[in-house]
Amino acid sequence: MKLVIQEYLAALRERDELDAILPNLLSEMGFIVYSRPSRGTRQHGVDVAAVGRDTNGEQKVYLFSVKQGDLGRADWDGTPQALRASLNEIRDVYVRTSIPSEYRRLNIVICLVFGGYVKEAVRQEVEGYITDNTTSRVTYEQWNGDVLADLILRGILREELFPDPMRSHLRKAVAMVEEPDIAYSHFRSLVDGIIDRPARTQAQRITKVGEINICLWILFTWAREAGNVEAPYRASEYAILRAWDLLKDFLCTSTKAATDAGIAFNELVDLHFKVWNVFAERIAPNVAKRHAISVAVGSSSSLDINLKVHDLLGRLAMRGLWLAWSNSEGNLPAVLTAEQAELDTLALQLFHLIDNNPALQSPICDENAIDINLALMLLAAHGRYQPAIASWVQALIRRTSYAFVSHSAYPSCKCSYWDLVGHPAEKTDEYRQEATAGSILYPMLALWALGYDNQEALTELAKFKADHLQHCNFQLWFPNEDSEAHLYRGTDRHGDALSGIPVDAAGAEALEYVQAECAANPFFDQLSAVRLGHWPIVLMACRHYRLPIPPQLWLGLLPNRLDPAAGLERETDLRGGPGKCIEAEKDGARSGHGEPAPPQRSRRREEQG
Repeated sequence: MKLVIQEYLAALRERDELDAILPNLLSEMGFIVYSRPSRGTRQHGVDVAAVGRDTNGEQKVYLFSVKQGDLGRADWDGTPQALRASLNEIRDVYVRTSIPSEYRRLNIVICLVFGGYVKEAVRQEVEGYITDNTTSRVTYEQWNGDVLADLILRGILREELFPDPMRSHLRKAVAMVEEPDIAYSHFRSLVDGIIDRPARTQAQRITKVGEINICLWILFTWAREAGNVEAPYRASEYAILRAWDLLKDFLCTSTKAATDAGIAFNELVDLHFKVWNVFAERIAPNVAKRHAISVAVGSSSSLDINLKVHDLLGRLAMRGLWLAWSNSEGNLPAVLTAEQAELDTLALQLFHLIDNNPALQSPICDENAIDINLALMLLAAHGRYQPAIASWVQALIRRTSYAFVSHSAYPSCKCSYWDLVGHPAEKTDEYRQEATAGSILYPMLALWALGYDNQEALTELAKFKADHLQHCNFQLWFPNEDSEAHLYRGTDRHGDALSGIPVDAAGAEALEYVQAECAANPFFDQLSAVRLGHWPIVLMACRHYRLPIPPQLWLGLLPNRLDPAAGLERETDLRGGPGKCIEAEKDGARSGHGEPAPPQRSRRREEQG
């Protein structure tokens, strides 16, 4: 276990990684951290500053200067960013001017922190510097990878908190990073083991989130070195959802525990974004190239290609919606009125992804509606892509209806991989009726077509429904009284299915039908993530556990025909989109994605079991 942690520490970068975990480690050891890493302010060589007791029990000020990896000659001296220059600045400036007044009488320990070891070529220079500058008040310590690993094992991951079965899951997750399904399974078991351990106090719950964070960092750094961050991406989503469920009861209080909980949760979310950034480095350069992402899947199976491109669609949209949330002031998604460079880039990448990969216009799995809806939400929230939205919705309707009529790869409500491998297994009406017994895709498309005044698409869908899908139960999903207990854990099926949604050429009846249920459903507003203004967590839970997106989260993004009486109207600022739109294609290209779909119901509103 120590070797795993040492390798993890050696792979950490200096900025936002090694210096980010150090304050948590110090807090776990009982130190009072009074200065954390920051940007834009002069820190005079100190990355982290804390007050704590040494091995003799004497209280001292600890000043930490952090460098990544092994300490070599270039890292030690010769540049303004070298460690020796930082140590000089600490001694000459920080010690004289920046220690808080209440701690100025304490002795000082200046700590050289690095994730690896001191290389032999520079060891004598380091030791000589420490000897020359040690005084009766100022001493030096070297916190290398071996020391830090010991502190982690004796602190956050100590044996009484982290027994052998949990350590085994971590080791196996790390060892299998190039087999993401296996690695994710072990990490999920690890998180469950941490959270299921009894916690009597709020502080113990926060400690659990710190443990999950350090374990996720270990998995991420190993995966990054291996060049495959699929496992930590999925693991980070699960960690965020379980951490929210653990902390939600006291996050909104005005206590120190709530502040600490907020910091711990935000660090977990920030780590998720770091994983996404590494994942996106390989995606971003290729989204604007025709078929490049589809080819990069590396499979000759159209099903495998569709699995990946729809999954990527949802991930890209999810990251953009987090950004939209951070730039909005409302409790629900709304069209943004201000420019935001990173969000602009993500929305454009999403547009190119859809435009250059025709599989995204031919879902083979009804469950693909989850990722499609997330993408529509991001494009709508950005406010400049309404022509693309209308065109994509029409392309989806045309191609899926053509696939159904021609007995090719039409969307199936059976979404397990092995069901989709042979789909359509038979070219018979009986098989088609079984494979399309219910749908969340088509009523969602009908409402988006209506919201963007795409009457042609709505008419085509209504005709398709009347001619071929009279047997199909059009439905949407709503949370119920059990959802708050299960949504973030993924432990049980929950929620209500609004069934029998009517879709005709006018579309007004479908909208009225759904709005009436939104107005009558009190459980959405009772979800803690909604109540506390963190609606992206609901979206993340739906995407991760494959639940349809509740209409309350996306109806407000439709610019037209919203009924103010239903409480769903939002201010919009549609400013015109790119001249290039996504063209509908009629070749019935094959595609696919998904895990088991929500049960199909025949009644108007029934608990989803």
